Amino acid sequence: MIHWLEHHLFACFFKSHFGIECPGCGMQRALLSLLKGDLSESIAYHAALIPFLVTIVLLMIQLFLKRENGGKYVMWAFIMTSAITLIQFVVRQILFFN
Repeated sequence: MIHWLEHHLFACFFKSHFGIECPGCGMQRALLSLLKGDLSESIAYHAALIPFLVTIVLLMIQLFLKRENGGKYVMWAFIMTSAITLIQFVVRQILFFN
């Protein structure tokens, strides 16, 4: 299945039309690397993938269990994931243009 996924990745609309990577570029490759068990390669492709997955799990738990403070955990996980994504995007743009 992983082999099939590697040959059927979606092309980035932003990169193909504007020539620069979007904040989500590398997420598919990071997921494939994670599925293969290569954690360091996954983080190199997109550092926010694991926090994103944790956010999704926290959201699902909150939706089913409806914990009193669960929404705060989901919110903070989302903020951390967004911050990592933004930082990685800015660093890649700086490195790309230098």
